[in-house]
Amino acid sequence: MVRPKILVACQDRAARQRIAETMRFRYRAVAVEDGWLALHLVNTADFSAMVISERLESLSGLDVAYSVRTSGFNMDVPIMLVAREVTPRIREMLEGGIIDRCIDETAETGAFLFEFNAMCGARAERAWTDLSDDVERVLRGARDAYSSVFAATSTEEPLDARLIKNTADLVVEAVQNGRITAVMNALQDHQDYTFVHSLSVSAVLAFFGREIGIRGDGLGVMAQAGFSHDFGKRVISHAILYKPGLLDTAQMVVIRRHAQAAGEILRHSDGVPTEVINVAERHHERMDGTGYPNGLTGAGIDDLSMVAAIGDVFSALIDNRCYKPRYTPDEALRMLRNMAGPHLEPHHVAKFVEVMSDTGFASWMAPPMEPPAADDSADPS
Repeated sequence: MVRPKILVACQDRAARQRIAETMRFRYRAVAVEDGWLALHLVNTADFSAMVISERLESLSGLDVAYSVRTSGFNMDVPIMLVAREVTPRIREMLEGGIIDRCIDETAETGAFLFEFNAMCGARAERAWTDLSDDVERVLRGARDAYSSVFAATSTEEPLDARLIKNTADLVVEAVQNGRITAVMNALQDHQDYTFVHSLSVSAVLAFFGREIGIRGDGLGVMAQAGFSHDFGKRVISHAILYKPGLLDTAQMVVIRRHAQAAGEILRHSDGVPTEVINVAERHHERMDGTGYPNGLTGAGIDDLSMVAAIGDVFSALIDNRCYKPRYTPDEALRMLRNMAGPHLEPHHVAKFVEVMSDTGFASWMAPPMEPPAADDSADPS
């Protein structure tokens, strides 16, 4: 699958390059500084999204955005405006749908990526109405549950366990009737990778569970565990979650808190199975005790948490995130084999690799994609 193009129209060269570099693992960025050139490109090439600065050479970003919406070409593409402040005119453009989001030009990268991903995710969700009812039902149910959970900002605020169970039931149903592939394909254009990852791990665990003979409530618990394992990330700042580079030591300490936080959130919520809470707290524990948050060793980690750790690693490897390109399914399975023994339980890894390979499910999760490049700058300088 060819990486989609985005237009980055920004007067400041350093800002153009920073945005292009930030997007490089998912998009090919066409970066320009001139408003008329941006408008020419909009009328001659397809784009998946646009980041347009209010200040451009020769033609303002506001005028470019208005022209895009009335040109008939790329008129439905999501547009993020970068501005010094939200003026009455910009507020009118937001309310009128001329632009989808506006972000302050001084915003740090994590905040920018969060807003951009949310913008593109909302656009992708509108396209779900074109899907079959059964596929849309899974996606809407999962999105409603996820949004409800992440609307809160502390570990003390409980979640509605019924929403999580409903999502799990929908995922299991999709696995049982062979529609889970269509569900995962529909997620390819969504940009909220915590949401996508949560639903992906839920699907992986439910599918794997079915293939090894798990039935009834046990399959539902696996799907619940997969979907809720990263709920602790609701207390992690966007600056860390969406940092496009390696985390420093202090940031790693913060991000690792999400496992403990997930357990705290689920323990404050009535009706969540103990097995699901265990997975939330233990999916980063490792057989040799090098994991977190408690440094548990093999005997102290339950089987479902061991399996969930495998599904979590596999999904993370084939995810395309702001700080890394995704691996192919074959590469991901090979890396899992290398982690077996010291980190991941070897018998579970062997069975997981066998199931994912023999059924072809791994390839359904991640269609092929071209290698990333920094940008396709149209900037003559």
